[in-house]
Amino acid sequence: MKEFRIGATSDKLWNKIELLDFLSKNQFLSIAIRMSPEAICLKNLGLYDILDCFNFEKVNIFTENPLESHSHYNIIIQKDNPWLKKREKINKDLHIWNTKKLFFCLFGRPTAARLGIAGHLYKNFKSIAHVHFSAKTDADNLIQFELDKLLSYDTASIATSGEMINQLPLLLSPSDYYTPVNGYYYSDPLTDFYQDTLIDIVVESHVAGNTFYPTEKTTRPIWLKKPFIVFASRNYLDYLHQMGFHTFCKYWSEDYDGYEGRDRYIKILQLIDDLAKKSQCELERMYQDMQTELEHNYSLLYNQSYQTNISYIP
Repeated sequence: MKEFRIGATSDKLWNKIELLDFLSKNQFLSIAIRMSPEAICLKNLGLYDILDCFNFEKVNIFTENPLESHSHYNIIIQKDNPWLKKREKINKDLHIWNTKKLFFCLFGRPTAARLGIAGHLYKNFKSIAHVHFSAKTDADNLIQFELDKLLSYDTASIATSGEMINQLPLLLSPSDYYTPVNGYYYSDPLTDFYQDTLIDIVVESHVAGNTFYPTEKTTRPIWLKKPFIVFASRNYLDYLHQMGFHTFCKYWSEDYDGYEGRDRYIKILQLIDDLAKKSQCELERMYQDMQTELEHNYSLLYNQSYQTNISYIP
């Protein structure tokens, strides 16, 4: 069985020409397709529409998206998410908030939402936010496609992100051990900045369509016992709830989770603005009140006692 590995982001197939060549050469045969990265929504990507233009004996599609399904193509879901399975050793001294900062965003690849959110924090809340963005401004890293997408989210964000882009990379520490293959190393000096900050602003890898796949971006605040706000696909927090994790609707609105794309982005910016208005006393009281949730999430991850069976939410 001939095999092809797709390279894509949430809504763009980067090796489409190579895929079409592979499909045309292997018509009427059995083929296998593997997704890279792990859990992109294949309908949103347009893969099924492409496959429907050809005829094959059988098509196996390997993905790590637990929500993926299709009536015709054979979807093989590979489980055991490595980011959830990996047990980290965390210095207990990091499980504090010293009240220096409110927000933390730790970004690498410059996606639309990361550019917009980081630009918003950098422009409006620099004094209360740690912003680490290791992307560089050369053509290979700062993709025009993502800026075009950001423009569709919010025209005002183009100006604020543009100011930040001129400063990239924004490095809190010259030692940045993150790699796309290995993920995040907790020995990275960047981890120390979690002591300063209360809320981690997470922008996940898979943010569009019918998908759910927590990466180290979500597990990092859990290991470090911090609350989080997540730009991801619709119902991402509800799927975390199915796994047994607690999120933070007691302390701020999480209605953004019913949306994706532009609507989710705008609601998250509004939430950031609202949280920034809270007094220091309110924030400290909130942090103390949420210790039960933070400890619950940490224990669930440490003990590997979360649920793995996820049911699709229409």
